[in-house]
Parts: sequence; C-alpha cells; structure tokens
Amino acid sequence: MILFKEEIILPKDKIRFIESGWGKEVCENTIVNKIVYESDGLEVNGYLAYPENVKDKKLPLIIWNRGGYRKDGRIDEFIARGMFGEIASWGYVVLASQYREEEQFGGDDVNDILNLIPLSKEIDFCDPDLIGMEGWSRGGMMTYRVLTLTDKIKCAVIISGLADLYRSIENRSDLRSVYEYYFENEKDTDFDKNMKKRSAVFFADRIKKDTDILLIHGTDDNRVPHDDSEDMYKLLNENNVHCELKLLKGGDHYLKKYRTETVRLRRNWFNKYLKN
Repeated sequence: MILFKEEIILPKDKIRFIESGWGKEVCENTIVNKIVYESDGLEVNGYLAYPENVKDKKLPLIIWNRGGYRKDGRIDEFIARGMFGEIASWGYVVLASQYREEEQFGGDDVNDILNLIPLSKEIDFCDPDLIGMEGWSRGGMMTYRVLTLTDKIKCAVIISGLADLYRSIENRSDLRSVYEYYFENEKDTDFDKNMKKRSAVFFADRIKKDTDILLIHGTDDNRVPHDDSEDMYKLLNENNVHCELKLLKGGDHYLKKYRTETVRLRRNWFNKYLKN
C-alpha cells in the first residue's frame, strides 16, 4: 500500500543539470514521485516514475534495485529525477525501493522489492502482468534473490552485479565486517549460510526459467569483478535460463565511459521482452 506520494520539484539550476545529463524530454515528459509504502508492516521509502501523459494506457513496469549499503547507494531526489525519469521516458512505470532502515543486505529486505509487485496493482496506468527488473551492483544480488522467489518478472537487466560474496571479500577484505554486521539480524547467524544465501553462484539453479536475463559488466570493475557475471552467465545457461552477457572492455564499476552503450542495451532488452 502506498502511504504517501509527493512529486519531486527541483530548482531550475538542478533541472538544467538533469537536462544536460539525461535529456530535455526527461524533465518535460515525465513525473517522478517520492513515496512511502508498507512492507512487512514497516514504512519504507521509495520512488514512482511514469510518463506525463499516461491517460488510459497500461504501461509495463520496471522495478529498479539500488546498490550500496547503509547510506552509501541511497538515491537522492536529484538522481531519482534524472535516472528514473529517463526510464519512464522510454514508456515505462518505474518503482524503486530505498529498502527498510534496518536493512539486511539481501535478507528480509528482499521483501521490500517483492512487495512492490502487489503495490503496482494500485497504479491505474500500470500493467502488473508486464514486469521487468533492473539491479546495479548490490542491486544485482537483490535481483538474483528475487528471481528465485517469484515468477512474475518477465525479464531482468543486471549491471556490475554482485554474485559471489566470497570473491568480494577476497577483493576487499573490509567487506567481511560489513557482512557480519548485517548478518547479526538473521534468525540463523551462521556466517557461511548467510554468505551462500546471498551469493547467486550457489543458487543459480533456483532462478526462474522463464525470465530473460541480460548481464552487463565492465572488465576493469575494481569493486565487483566481472568474473561474477561470467560465472552467472555460465550457470544460468547450464540451467536453461536464457541469459546474455555483455562485457564492456575497460569499463569501470559505474560504466562511466559506456553510458550511451549501456542505455541502449538496457532499453532494447526491456523493449524486446516487455513491449514485443
């Protein structure tokens, strides 16, 4: 249930930045709202975006899963206006969660994503039978988990997706303490069980077979190695999940120098599986 909704209105100088970064049509033709919605009895912050002139249309939905942990990775109003407005300008409704305050990095906070699915039925111009999903970094990990729990996601795009938490610790030893902090709130606090619960390389066989998945990863990603996506590409195909992998040579974690290419790949994938 949506408990609160308010349109994001930014000052003119920030609008100009959005127009230069995401395009003038994003500001002119889309609406982005910040929302508060109910998830497992909690009040969770998020965003809702859509084209301005929806009228009596029923548009496909893209659920967008953010990366990061703690305050790092939370989406502010400026980024939301540009990023979600851009996706809305492609002809989609967008729902995104900031996750609950006491997040568990892939534990019960996965429900904050799942609960957006029934919530979409409250939106008159949203088609709840046409749902795609996108996740970046930690959001990729969240997406993999969601895809084991529902068959309602027709297609997914995962960018720089975290799929092996053990490898991430090898790459950045400081992450072990981060994971231990989050796992303290699990019913079963066994470290290895919780690592495997969140590492898609251990549960790729449980991902729903009818979801078409695109993996995008930069070969110079120093935060989540591209090996994570290469491993998932192999495992998903072995388990008869249609999956494609796009490795972008020299691309960093955020694919900064591949912005145009990444937009094209994402948009084409969603259009192919949600509009055709």
